[in-house]
Amino acid sequence: MDKTIFVVGHAAITINESKKVLNAQFLPDDQGAFILDESETTRGKMQMFRNGSMDYVACKPRRRANSTLLRKVAHGRLSATKDGATQLTLKSFKVEAINWPRAFVCETVDMMTDVMGTKKMVALLSELLNGLKEGSHGS
Repeated sequence: MDKTIFVVGHAAITINESKKVLNAQFLPDDQGAFILDESETTRGKMQMFRNGSMDYVACKPRRRANSTLLRKVAHGRLSATKDGATQLTLKSFKVEAINWPRAFVCETVDMMTDVMGTKKMVALLSELLNGLKEGSHGS
């Protein structure tokens, strides 16, 4: 349940020579009117207008990672997600002077070999190559 609380007090604002705000504090007149628990902090953005009024908006909570890193390589990572999936992320910048399709394939095979083991990976690659020769694209 959201509620609005009005607090009366003074604002202390520190600015530099170019009138950039360095610090802004609000000092309530009634020190006993606690709005937050002492251990609670809220991230947000405060905007101060030319007339001196201020507006504060709390940011949404940061989304935490839902995966555990299994293996990292130069252009990507292999992770296990909390919902039981395996996630492969690959990334290359346009300014990199690499053959990115080859790099992605090599790094993916390297990661999968570490996770699955060499024998299983060789069997999988053999199966994939045979499927390509036969014209099937796997499912």
